[in-house]
Amino acid sequence: MKDTLTIYFDEGCGICKRVRSFLSFFDFQNKCNFSFAKDMNLDEASEAMQNRYYDMYSYDGIKIYSGYDSYMQIFRRLIVPFYPIYLLMKLKIVRKIGEHYYRKVADSRSCKI
Repeated sequence: MKDTLTIYFDEGCGICKRVRSFLSFFDFQNKCNFSFAKDMNLDEASEAMQNRYYDMYSYDGIKIYSGYDSYMQIFRRLIVPFYPIYLLMKLKIVRKIGEHYYRKVADSRSCKI
C-alpha cells in the first residue's frame, strides 16, 4: 500500500467541497491528492467509473477504495488528530454504524448527478 492517496470527489456537490476543504486543512504531510470524479481514469475500475458520482472513491496506486473505506484511508494518512479515529473505524461495530451513516448521507445528497 502506498502512502499517498488520490481522492475523487464530485465537483458539483457542496458537501464534497466542504469535506475536501476540511480534509485539506489537516493534510500537513500532503498525503492526500484531491481530484474531480470526472477526471477519474482507472482502467481496472469499471464499477468505480460507473458509480463515481454516488460514492467517494480513492486510489493509493494499488487499490481502489470507496465510501466508508475511502474515509478510513484518509484518516489513516492524516496522522494528527485523525489516526486514532482510523483505529476506531476499524472496529466491527463502528464500521457497521459508519457504513450505515455514510450510505444515508451519500444517498440523500441534493446534488444533481
